[in-house]
Amino acid sequence: MLGTPVNAIRVLLAGGYPPGTEGNPRPFGMPPYGHIFSNQDAADVLTYIRSSWGNDAEPVAAEEVRRNRASPLW
Repeated sequence: MLGTPVNAIRVLLAGGYPPGTEGNPRPFGMPPYGHIFSNQDAADVLTYIRSSWGNDAEPVAAEEVRRNRASPLW
């Protein structure tokens, strides 16, 4: 079973980019979707990811996405 979905929620909403290096100054990353997805859309996508490909996690609720959307990232 997977743990809390907080990190997945925050990456989906805010995006995620690895640090640039001398050999790879502009690494690929995941763009933010917080401005596109509603709380329910994000919850649906994350529930799908967390329950597919052999994963076995609880569904993500739209209310949990809303709480994380309103809280600072750090």
